Amino acid sequence: MDRDKVWVASSKDGFILGRIIEFAEDGPVVQPMDRGLKPVITTYDRMYPAEEEDKKEVDDNCSLMYLNEATLLNNVKLRYAKDKIYTYVANILVAINPYFDIKDLYTPRTIKSYHGKSLGTMPPHVFAIADKAFRDMKVLKQSQSVIVSGESGAGKTESTKHILNYLCTNFGQSAGSLEKKILNANPILEAFGNAKTTRNNNSSRFGKFIEIHFDGRCQVAGGYISHYLLERARVVSQNDQERNYHIFYQLCAGATDEMRRKLRLGAPDHFRYLARGCSQYFLSKQNEGSLPADRLSAEHKKKGCLSDAMLDDVNDFKSVDRDLANIGMSDAERMSVYTTIATVLHIGNISFEDDPDDNRGGCRITDQSEPSLVVTANLMGLDADELRRALTARVMQATKGGYKGTVIMVPLKVHEASNARDALAKSLYSRLFDYIVMRINKSIPFQSSNYYIGVLDIAGFEYFTVNSFEQFCINYCNEKLQQFFNQRVLKDEQELYKKE
Repeated sequence: MDRDKVWVASSKDGFILGRIIEFAEDGPVVQPMDRGLKPVITTYDRMYPAEEEDKKEVDDNCSLMYLNEATLLNNVKLRYAKDKIYTYVANILVAINPYFDIKDLYTPRTIKSYHGKSLGTMPPHVFAIADKAFRDMKVLKQSQSVIVSGESGAGKTESTKHILNYLCTNFGQSAGSLEKKILNANPILEAFGNAKTTRNNNSSRFGKFIEIHFDGRCQVAGGYISHYLLERARVVSQNDQERNYHIFYQLCAGATDEMRRKLRLGAPDHFRYLARGCSQYFLSKQNEGSLPADRLSAEHKKKGCLSDAMLDDVNDFKSVDRDLANIGMSDAERMSVYTTIATVLHIGNISFEDDPDDNRGGCRITDQSEPSLVVTANLMGLDADELRRALTARVMQATKGGYKGTVIMVPLKVHEASNARDALAKSLYSRLFDYIVMRINKSIPFQSSNYYIGVLDIAGFEYFTVNSFEQFCINYCNEKLQQFFNQRVLKDEQELYKKE
């Protein structure tokens, strides 16, 4: 192995390419190809054989002479520099987010070019994976699944959209209304289930499994969406520079004046559940100066709007409202949805203080919060005093002693009432999300289904200062999938090489 090219693990650069110049007592000495770097003493477990032609890239990493972490990453890097964002590892597709539109990558012509082509006969592409899933379903007569996994911001949701678009375009009915509803479900789910994090402006904060069902002729018959692990904690608190779910800001920015009066909406920083994080809007240049001052937070006025080519809170609200109408929701039903969203915001503005007149240590709603209590009660269709009692006391039922079944009102302390308020807000939003998904499923029914192709879009791996239980579960799931990938691709392939 003397003088052979090797990759050496580096904490700064990942891996450094070099040649072995000496075998010292402490381990091999490697001279980096970059002569500006000093020789490195390493260990055998941190050194990997390199391809002799280290500048040559291949479509499939399994075509490399040496398949290891270093050569895999180097090949992906070489391809990425040429705007080739897709690379195979056997029948697994590695996709690197380019963060810009690559010309002709997803055009109708490109979609048609992958139709019916075996994996490997065309350049790596997400369309090839979708086509293979369809052909396997048709030949094997078994339902298929595509798993889309990766870190937050890796492009999972976009990949899911392209898979759905490919299947609906090539194998949908000629009328196309059903396929449009399936594809239009994504913007709705993104509005209610996506949020800005420190790593991603449009991070999915829930997981979803989208089923595209096919009839006996292998034509799209309908769809069904299952969701799980919605990050409920985000509704009531966010880390610095992060936002709540997009729909809150879209409603504040895009609602009509009449809707704003009915729902008593203000700028994002007027609401406790939005003011703790980033309270700026995403706006395009066209809408940047169009919003009146009473819709803008102090932070927005000071720093200006957030910029993202894919996001605009004003336009996105109009799009979501239109998409909700397209899945069959009436004006009254859509207004009920917006009323529930506004209710969540107003609930958060209810504060508590110790009640000096309560000798049991209970609390009361502060005078400053009384207007928020009245608005919340009106939006929920409740009596204000009923809501007050529900927020400041809990009901207990006696099971022993005295009269069995006696109802007792136990006053809550300030922190208990605050936790109960937040729990109510999270439950309201979670049930609203369930309702939205149910209405989407109702709009894409199927009379009969022979098989389906399922696309699992797992929420991205994130690491926050304070991690919610849902995020912990998401991270655990992603770690297990990553272990499967490492075992299936690296370990198993390396064992195969050794046997050969």
